[in-house]
Amino acid sequence: MKSFLVSQLARTYPGAGGAAGPEAFVRAHPHAWVLWEPGAWRPPGKSTTTVVALPQVAADARAGEALALALEGRPDAPGRVRLGRAPECELVINDGTLSSVHLLFLREPGGAPGGGWTVRDGGSRNGSWLDGVRLAPGQPQALASGARLQAAQVSLTFYTPEGLLERLRGVAAPRP
Repeated sequence: MKSFLVSQLARTYPGAGGAAGPEAFVRAHPHAWVLWEPGAWRPPGKSTTTVVALPQVAADARAGEALALALEGRPDAPGRVRLGRAPECELVINDGTLSSVHLLFLREPGGAPGGGWTVRDGGSRNGSWLDGVRLAPGQPQALASGARLQAAQVSLTFYTPEGLLERLRGVAAPRP
């Protein structure tokens, strides 16, 4: 799993006061991204125990920093990325409110490397939402850059490479 702190990417790449330009970012990272937004983290007592989710309150932006997770599948299934607590997931987040395989991201055949993604709930116990609408288990929904996902109590945002650059421009502090 390839991951970066958003501040690290903002310092390295364009428009965010970084050393490299937008083209360098897209060349280095042509894939889509999921940002794990700051919020409460609930470690599970056991890897097989799922904690019942409580109502989610939006996290204060000062509560932490987003972690950028690259949406990259395995070589034998490059257009499939599973997110959950199970070790076989491509994106493992050890939060007690997540199911073993909570979300499934699929890239449509022929789609641009950073675009053409869908998401579906993997039959999770605590549910998933896309832009505030609950996902029906197994039913794919198209993802647009900037789409907000809620997987139990884990807040995520989907970005294309270009969309993430826009986000980075808002994160970067001006350099003296």
